[in-house]
Amino acid sequence: MPVGNRKNILYRLTLPVFGLRCRWRGVSCEPGEGAASPARDLSRAVERVFRRHHVVGGCVQVIRGGTLAERYAAGYADLALREAVTPGTLFRTASVAKMACALLVMRLQTRGLLDVHEDISALWGAPIRNPQHPDTPIPLCSLLSHTSGLMDSPLYFQSFGRAVTVDEILADGACFTTREPGQRFQYSNFAAGLVGCLLERRFGVSLATLAQRELFDPLEARATFDLASLVGTPPASSYRVLPPSRRPAFDAPRRLRDARPILAPDPQRHYLLASGSLFLTAEALARLALPVVNGGHAARGVFLSLEAVSHMKTPSTAWPEPEVRMRHGMGLLEVDDRKVSKNRLYGHQGFAYGAVNGVFLDERGSGFASLNSGASEQRLGHLSLLNRDLIDLLLNGDGYA
Repeated sequence: MPVGNRKNILYRLTLPVFGLRCRWRGVSCEPGEGAASPARDLSRAVERVFRRHHVVGGCVQVIRGGTLAERYAAGYADLALREAVTPGTLFRTASVAKMACALLVMRLQTRGLLDVHEDISALWGAPIRNPQHPDTPIPLCSLLSHTSGLMDSPLYFQSFGRAVTVDEILADGACFTTREPGQRFQYSNFAAGLVGCLLERRFGVSLATLAQRELFDPLEARATFDLASLVGTPPASSYRVLPPSRRPAFDAPRRLRDARPILAPDPQRHYLLASGSLFLTAEALARLALPVVNGGHAARGVFLSLEAVSHMKTPSTAWPEPEVRMRHGMGLLEVDDRKVSKNRLYGHQGFAYGAVNGVFLDERGSGFASLNSGASEQRLGHLSLLNRDLIDLLLNGDGYA
């Protein structure tokens, strides 16, 4: 993905000429659950945003007043099969999974089963310390806010191709920054993935089972961390639109054929789940986010305590890229920039294999969840320009009712 101003400028200049173009027709719209209607039919406006950002296929679930509103879908989930995206299409979320895992942690805290300020050594059952700060505990909350002092080491990246255990990574000093826990923001996929491993150690079940029981089923969200459970219903593949390729960077049918069911906990090796390997629909992603803007409430009553909601929404550190005013709480980004939105936003993004996903809501209880099978990866700072245009349409413009 383009990281840095120069790469983003080059990406912007070459995308209109060389970017992958998909010849899909129009955007379909399904009504919501009784929420206020949009000020006008937004199908054409959503289509323009999708085409501007070369979306291969995608779905947007709109939220208004804390309620699921209409859903827009267009394009392809699989180019070779010419399989169309529908509101029921499942997508790989990439880093949006980190928000889901944080919601799971906060649900467990709300139930009195966990404390976000607990030393992760107690959860792991063995000491975990930054070797440069051996006397300083690393609290669970610091993993959620990316202030733990853990970072993505070369050994972590090697784990994509070969089996590497958590203990091996933690024994490598390269996975720690020089800063004391809690002092500095350092985005870390490994730290976020470690949360899932700690939960497996504490509760003795797989992250997939725990999330299904405590998060997805109670919120009636069609979601899973267990790809093998989707046999017969493959999720969308993902494509890079620049450099263009009609071969998927994430080949969902092949991955599904190779997937093994997650039947038991494996805390030494499951750190790649919570950091990005979640599969769900756009509607399900919106359902997960609703308690954050509804005061912790869900359809069946209180789901998160007000303290848990506050933990997620209260930022601890600023994002290091200054172009957009963003700060990170426990599992949620805060966007407080009037050039982006006239209201403060909360949410998360996910970038992987060409997919550019996002969920953003404001304190009025309005927002959207957007998932796709590939799109322009151009950003301003960390904020995807696709997500920025959806924010402008659905939260700043007359798409808001």
